[in-house]
Amino acid sequence: MPGAHVTHLEALERFRSSLILFLERANLVLDEVSEEVKRTRIWLQTEQRMKIGQEMKRRERELEQLEQELFTARLSDLAQKKSGAQMQVNQKRRELRELEDTLRKIAAWLRNYDSTVEPEARKVEKLRHHLDTDMARAVVFLTEAIRQLDAYASGDP
Repeated sequence: MPGAHVTHLEALERFRSSLILFLERANLVLDEVSEEVKRTRIWLQTEQRMKIGQEMKRRERELEQLEQELFTARLSDLAQKKSGAQMQVNQKRRELRELEDTLRKIAAWLRNYDSTVEPEARKVEKLRHHLDTDMARAVVFLTEAIRQLDAYASGDP
């Protein structure tokens, strides 16, 4: 019975090496995605709320100052100054309402974060599990196949 002619083990070895590199890079990307999910939650919970809160306080102080100027203009009965001050007060009130809307949106994002982001994050973890288990087994299989084919080609029993 004629024996098989084994050639090109290098191609299998290159494939195995490429698979290992792919797995390393894929795991790095998955780590980055997981970290980004965590950073986004922290950003919403702390940084954005704090930033908007500080901006609201600053604009509330500006509104108080503008309201004082409007009150002074009313007392002095300067119609032109009074209408300009009233426009500024109205603008500042609109800005404050916009910031309040932004805070409500951030709160809604946080409420919906788990139901929106977590299903996608679970998909990432499933992929990680697949890479860590099935693909790791594939690398072991390729390593063993290369070893056995090399032994067969060299004539070792």
